[in-house]
Amino acid sequence: MSSNDLTWKEMTEGNENAFLTIYQENYRYLFSYGFKICGNKELTKDSIQSLFMEMWNRRNTIATDVQNVRSYLFTWLRRKISHNLSQQKKGSAVENNASALEPTEMSYEELLVAFQENEEQKEKLKRALNNLTKKQLEIIKLKFYENLSYDDISAKTSLATRTVYNIVYESILKLREFMIIFF
Repeated sequence: MSSNDLTWKEMTEGNENAFLTIYQENYRYLFSYGFKICGNKELTKDSIQSLFMEMWNRRNTIATDVQNVRSYLFTWLRRKISHNLSQQKKGSAVENNASALEPTEMSYEELLVAFQENEEQKEKLKRALNNLTKKQLEIIKLKFYENLSYDDISAKTSLATRTVYNIVYESILKLREFMIIFF
């Protein structure tokens, strides 16, 4: 039995520290996954909160022999988000469209911005950004923090628009490498 399996079993027996460990080890992965599904930070946070409250309240009745805790939580979160989306849909005047419940792939840039909500994530992002060149950092700040278009950045920096695209692309690749290391 792995330590992760043991932590899950302890949580189902009422161990609060095991519950907190599961929460801390999985929150950022759940947020990333949930945000990719629905593209809504608040809905994702609410769904994760609801998942963990429900998990704690139902700890005596949920499976104790979970083989892959994160996968189990992903499935639970996906169902919770789908349920929350359908509840929102019922409460609104929007037509019933099944495609609204289908996952929508969010861009890496949108995930970067969303992850800034958490101080720990902010620190990791800062460290990753510090590994960019001055030019890359300048372009990334203009694109994602000032929300300028590629043409606006081109005009502001006197670089060709194609060059701006290339710098953003290279910067994102570099950030991905560092974010994988830090996460």
